[in-house]
Amino acid sequence: MRRFRFRLAPVLRLRAQLERTARRELAVAMTALSTFDQQLAAAAQGLRDCAEQSALPGAVGALSKALEDGLRRHQWRLQKKQQEAQKRVDVARGEYAQRARDLKALQQLREQQQTAWRFEALRVEQAELDEIVALARGAKAAQANEEGALR
Repeated sequence: MRRFRFRLAPVLRLRAQLERTARRELAVAMTALSTFDQQLAAAAQGLRDCAEQSALPGAVGALSKALEDGLRRHQWRLQKKQQEAQKRVDVARGEYAQRARDLKALQQLREQQQTAWRFEALRVEQAELDEIVALARGAKAAQANEEGALR
């Protein structure tokens, strides 16, 4: 019997490639979001340090107060960038989920067709074996008839 051939194999390969690309894009977006999270944590720590130092009298306190104001603006910009990065992660996650569903549907279709092909191959093989057995019985019966006729 001929080998199993999935006619949609090129489509399956394309969908697998699209799924890998979407997964890669999601990883890049998550990395960017993680970077902003780390930068925000560092800015928050810097604000805490500045708040402690700004209570001191003199030039150190004034410098810390000015630095604290700059860090607050920096933190605000980072928060905006973090929100944009979160939106990109959400879009990439949705895209990846869709691509994964598309790939899984084609993989399931391939599995179903391969299973049906296997059952058909077994059915054909069993029919051939049954035919061989029937021919062997027929030959044995013919031989028995010849022997009976000779006696």
